[in-house]
Amino acid sequence: MPEFTRSEAKSLSTCVDRFTASFQRDVAEVIAGQFRGIQPADIAELIGQLSLLNRQLDSPHKPVAVHDGHRGLLKRVLVDQRREQAEAIDVPLQKAVDAQLIKLLRRDLVSLEYLMAAPWFQETQALRVPSLTDYLSIRHAEAAQPSPLTLLPREYDEKFHILEAPSLFLPDLAHYRKRASFRGAPIAVAYLDIDDFKAFNTRYTETIVDLELLAPFMEAIEAHVFSHGHAYRFGGDEYVLTLPNMERDWAITFLRALQARIAATSYRGIERGPTISIGLVVLDVDCFLTDREVQARANSAKNHAKVQEKGRIATFEGVLFRDADLTLA
Repeated sequence: MPEFTRSEAKSLSTCVDRFTASFQRDVAEVIAGQFRGIQPADIAELIGQLSLLNRQLDSPHKPVAVHDGHRGLLKRVLVDQRREQAEAIDVPLQKAVDAQLIKLLRRDLVSLEYLMAAPWFQETQALRVPSLTDYLSIRHAEAAQPSPLTLLPREYDEKFHILEAPSLFLPDLAHYRKRASFRGAPIAVAYLDIDDFKAFNTRYTETIVDLELLAPFMEAIEAHVFSHGHAYRFGGDEYVLTLPNMERDWAITFLRALQARIAATSYRGIERGPTISIGLVVLDVDCFLTDREVQARANSAKNHAKVQEKGRIATFEGVLFRDADLTLA
């Protein structure tokens, strides 16, 4: 059974309290509001199990042990709270420039990540907890949300007006993660980079590259992604795709087909068309990464592909999304 120091147990107890409050707000109270105050038995059971888990974490014994029967629930709490705490410091981290301040902001997050690196965590399946769609149809579960689940109005890259604006990526990802959670569906995010892009500009000039290479290149991306998701232009040679309801094997096949499509595209006056290196992150509903971290991990995977072998797809093995888990697909 997992064992913890008193300090770790106290931190975990706080996580359990926060998880319980979130579950009460997002699931239990919504169901009660929809069904005249009724509380289904499995919701009551989960709340009771959370209370039992907290009692174990409040034990005066050293080390503090958690019963094996609660390992799955504890992992569920850690996964949920790691993402919630990371999202809470996301905006402050974007403002911070002082290393010590950044370290202080990330202190609690680092503690959780340390616990998540333990063998028991990786060996344990996170408990599936009751969700709104256990009691409501997907349509009614979405309608019960405090704000409408709608995409922002579409904006397009200001230079070419072919792909969508990069400012839409994070809001779109948040939107699809919420809707995917009701369906138990994954989301694939891919970061694309044109290999040796500077060499094209040097040989053909930026004006020719914009007109004869980038325009048909982006049209090929737009056509390939059409009806499957969204494509955003992040810069001259970097692009990001959001692909809802696409699991890993399908995403790899889809991206390889995109590479073939780009290779087959005609680029007038360009002797040889571009190749692309791709970083892929596939999020299941339990993914603990924030939306901004998903973007960063996909970017890291893309960089891994460029270093290891240009023109390849790199992704992560496992669910921890560490640099050590990067592999070529």
